[in-house]
Amino acid sequence: MTVIRERASTVRNRYRRIFLLSFSALLAVIFPLAWLRTAPAKSSDELAPQVVVFRETFDSVSTPALPAGWTTSRTGDIELFRTVSDVPDTPPNAIFTNDPNTAGLAELVSPSIPLENLPHKLIFRHFYQTDFEFDGCVLEMSINGGAFSDIVSAGGVFVTGGYDTPLVGGQLSGRNSWTGQQSGYITTEVNLPASTNGQTVRFRWRIGTDPMEAGTGWWIDEVQVTNRVSAVNANAITIPAVGAANPYPSEVTVTNHPGLVTDVQVNLVNFSHTSPDDVDLMLVAPNGKKVVLMSDVGGSTPVTNLNLFISDSAIASFPDSGAITSGTFRPTNFEPGDAFPAPGGAPSGARLSALNGGPADGTWQLLLVDDTGANAGTVSGGWKIFLTSSADAIGIPDVGAATPYSSDKLVVGMPGTVTKATVTLTNFSHTAPDDVDVMLVAPNGRRIVLMSDVGGNTEVGNLNLTFDDNAATALPDSAQLVSGTFKPTDFEPGDAFPVPAPQGALTGAALNAFYGSAPNGVWKLFAVDDTGANAGSIAGAWTINLTTSTTACAFTLTPSVQSFPITGGSGTFAINMPAGCSWSASTQSAFISIDSASSGTNSGTINFSVAPNFEGGRAGLIDISNGVAVRSFQVQQPSGCPFSVNQTELNFGPAGGSGNFGVTAGSLCTWQAVSNANWIQIVSPPQNGDGTVTINVQPNAGATSRSATVTIGSRVLTVNQAGASGRRFDFDGDGRSDLSVFRPTGGIWYFTHSGQPGAFTGYQFGLSTDKPAPADFDGDRKTDISVYRNGLWYVFQSQTATVRIASWGLADDAPLPGDYDGDGKADLAVYRPSGGIWYVLRSSDSGFQAVPFGLSTDKPVSGDFDGDGRLDFALFRVGPTLSEWAIQSSSSGQSSLQQFGSNGDIAVPADFDGDGRDNLAVFRPSNGTWYTSTDPATNYGAFRWGTAGDVPVAADYDGNGRADYAIFRQGVWYIMHAGTQIMRIESWGLNGDTAIPAVYTRQ
Repeated sequence: MTVIRERASTVRNRYRRIFLLSFSALLAVIFPLAWLRTAPAKSSDELAPQVVVFRETFDSVSTPALPAGWTTSRTGDIELFRTVSDVPDTPPNAIFTNDPNTAGLAELVSPSIPLENLPHKLIFRHFYQTDFEFDGCVLEMSINGGAFSDIVSAGGVFVTGGYDTPLVGGQLSGRNSWTGQQSGYITTEVNLPASTNGQTVRFRWRIGTDPMEAGTGWWIDEVQVTNRVSAVNANAITIPAVGAANPYPSEVTVTNHPGLVTDVQVNLVNFSHTSPDDVDLMLVAPNGKKVVLMSDVGGSTPVTNLNLFISDSAIASFPDSGAITSGTFRPTNFEPGDAFPAPGGAPSGARLSALNGGPADGTWQLLLVDDTGANAGTVSGGWKIFLTSSADAIGIPDVGAATPYSSDKLVVGMPGTVTKATVTLTNFSHTAPDDVDVMLVAPNGRRIVLMSDVGGNTEVGNLNLTFDDNAATALPDSAQLVSGTFKPTDFEPGDAFPVPAPQGALTGAALNAFYGSAPNGVWKLFAVDDTGANAGSIAGAWTINLTTSTTACAFTLTPSVQSFPITGGSGTFAINMPAGCSWSASTQSAFISIDSASSGTNSGTINFSVAPNFEGGRAGLIDISNGVAVRSFQVQQPSGCPFSVNQTELNFGPAGGSGNFGVTAGSLCTWQAVSNANWIQIVSPPQNGDGTVTINVQPNAGATSRSATVTIGSRVLTVNQAGASGRRFDFDGDGRSDLSVFRPTGGIWYFTHSGQPGAFTGYQFGLSTDKPAPADFDGDRKTDISVYRNGLWYVFQSQTATVRIASWGLADDAPLPGDYDGDGKADLAVYRPSGGIWYVLRSSDSGFQAVPFGLSTDKPVSGDFDGDGRLDFALFRVGPTLSEWAIQSSSSGQSSLQQFGSNGDIAVPADFDGDGRDNLAVFRPSNGTWYTSTDPATNYGAFRWGTAGDVPVAADYDGNGRADYAIFRQGVWYIMHAGTQIMRIESWGLNGDTAIPAVYTRQ
């Protein structure tokens, strides 16, 4: 038996990290290992560039051997990397190592790979399932046999599939990594730094683990290194003694680069000139933007057949008068203002980053001019261009709104409210940053300016700017910008952001303005250039990191209800709100006036007045909202009419519900019912004469029953409500369903004690042919062991430790015990297929009922679909292709027939959304998907969890009021906890055991 251990820090950190989604994709669902064979593989052709320098598919060896030149090592109790044939991306093999619940470090090292004197990129496919934030994977690189360092520290830049989360534990703690649960293989593409051109490299993949929770492991496949050439013009360029080169311009056409430019590099092949200082070289992008690559460099020293790379990431510029050698250089212009004939012109910027944010596809032009006579040259090998593009890049024009406007990030699955936000702009470039204004807008409309009128007119390129209220400094006003972490900075408040940006005053000047906001929804970034002649980009797009809390802005009202006499009066109540959280107050009740401020921050007080009531009794609400949750203060005001009621008491089950009673009054009497308890809501409006009062009673989550009164004038009606019953399959009464099995070979029940980790009970009760029929028959909130044997019930009552034997039913009947009468105790009940009749022996009064409802081929299911605390008569009707649900509501007596499910599905009704009502739900073995719905006409949900042959065992294993998706597979339980999305895997039982939470499912 496996004991699941939890750490407070683990749970906390799981909530802190978020995922940002485009509108075209949502997060994948976590799948068990057995399903991973169906993960879509990416074909080799999709990965193949023009020139593949190195490729390894791991398919040339027999498992578990590694290909020649590949090595692996480890420390701690973790497996060595090895080839495996399960879950390859491209069959037959992939590389794999495990993620154990012990501390360890495993490494996989590639052979040495010689590179051409060109920019290159590494592409590989991989799939990881690790303990989030504590076990993670990294990539490192060694150049020319030197020490290994992280790929990013070594100068590599992720194009796709980069690191997602810093690790907070384990052997690689503090490092950015791949961690958590992936649903299938992803492609990671990383541009190698210029320092690798013409060198030999090795790559090292590492996974570090901690001694706590385990994951499955890390698979790697399809490793290749390619050059990054986007287009080539191999035709020679002839440079005359003076004037434009031939051809002028030299052109290349770039295709298959969707999105906007994020990086540009140029390579001149075999550059020769007798006086390089004469040469001026300009690159023109498809959108007309221009950058001078080199001008007036290298003096008069002749050069021959140089291989020159020009890149913003180069360490050095070209020399002014010194001799030029082959190598990589930054764009260099020692004498700005040199003339370039058309299509030349004034440069757009001094860096290649000035071309970022424009289209990559199209015609790129190289303009070459010799501006002084007597010397000549050639570029005999032509030239190459290397481009990186991205659909997420943001282009900032000379003037006006950016493209896209806005750039959107969808946040989903975050609980609670925002307590902290940080934002990072990646690869920001601009020729005059003072022109740029950037605004962030939350899903609820709150907004701040991140930066405006900063950095003066000094051109910058490829900066990473992080905005954090806790940063030490703000961005500079006129000094040059540098990468770093800064406070939001706005030197000239009031800059305009055109629609569709929201108009009006900003919420605040700091990111703390988002405190208390709902995190989920679309966050929008609006960028504007408010002055002409300069342009730029946010080539690496942007990210937002949110910290949330489910309790940070939770609040209460003191008191929550107040009654007033018919003469009215004034009142007050307190809003108990944490510091920094905002609130607003409103009322739709005309006889209530709010006399104090209707909004505020922190705790506050609401003063209100109630008008005199010369009519019937009435009730009204003052609603307080923190932007996420709403709490209501109720004002009650009675009528003075004399009348009578037709009963003095109403009783409700723990689930609450609606009820009504009759009122007798004179025709001129206007009256309204009021209650002295906030768990009773008066639904009926004021009435004249005889009438009916309808009330709604909220669910009672406690185990203790409760009572309150409803008053109409001088008449009083008492409302009684039973305490909440226990969870299904909760044998120890701690409010959580327990892992439990019945072993027919010995007639033994085995169940864990979820409230006492490591504890379990084994109890012999029943024969191999008995049908398990557990339920809480004695009302002590614990599930009782029970079997059904040919019409006889044998019940071991947990409250008294005695055995009850009762005859109720026939041998072929289907036992479905449960609380059909709402008294908090399960009733003996069976469904007789031969006549389609339900027989229930009520525990409340020992009476019985026989209800004809069903067909001989129907499958009876157990569920409370109307949430009244009583089981409904329900059937799963399997058709040739589609299946239907027939339900007779216990509260209304009305019957319904709804289509939901297909032939082959397993009916698994349970309360998956925590609203107190069981959902229609099926498990489809053919694709391992759960489908749920509260109303098939308007909604349904789908969640992949399981595969063919699994036994669905949905139940509330964590006690949060919501059923968890769970399967039983040959003695192993796989549980996905609702709400937290924490996966639990535990061994409990043997192959052949009957999983108790599955005894009432039907197929």
